[in-house]
Amino acid sequence: MIQLNTHRRTLRDGFTAIEMLIVVVVIGIMAGAVMPRISRIVAEERVRKLQGAVAVDLELAFALANRERKPVTITYNTSTQVLEVKDRATSTVLKSRYLGQSQSFSTTAVTFSPTNGITVFPNGLATAAVTVTVSNGAFTRTVAVTRAGLVTKS
Repeated sequence: MIQLNTHRRTLRDGFTAIEMLIVVVVIGIMAGAVMPRISRIVAEERVRKLQGAVAVDLELAFALANRERKPVTITYNTSTQVLEVKDRATSTVLKSRYLGQSQSFSTTAVTFSPTNGITVFPNGLATAAVTVTVSNGAFTRTVAVTRAGLVTKS
């Protein structure tokens, strides 16, 4: 009589708890190693975003002075951290931007030079050149505006 070797194969469904635990631990280690770099990149991007917003606001001030044919002033208040563009004659705020910590922007320091602000005249000239520096820790970006309104970012 011939005896057939009938081996039963059992099929496994899913993963064991140990296999799942190993995968979770490996993912956790990888996430822990990457998180500081990701948070630094996010902070740097927020500073770049603020730099762009400040550049647009300064360009807008020159455009408003020309369009309205009225002098406008650009000032930065260090206590409230607000950059304002105002009509020089009436002190009406035409544009304001908060430059402190917010959902969109992340800064630890903002410097505005000259500290007393400038006036932009309708002919397109300002009383002085402007430099605005925004930083978050060691990451710093600058917006510079010439007296003629040329805006550069660095």
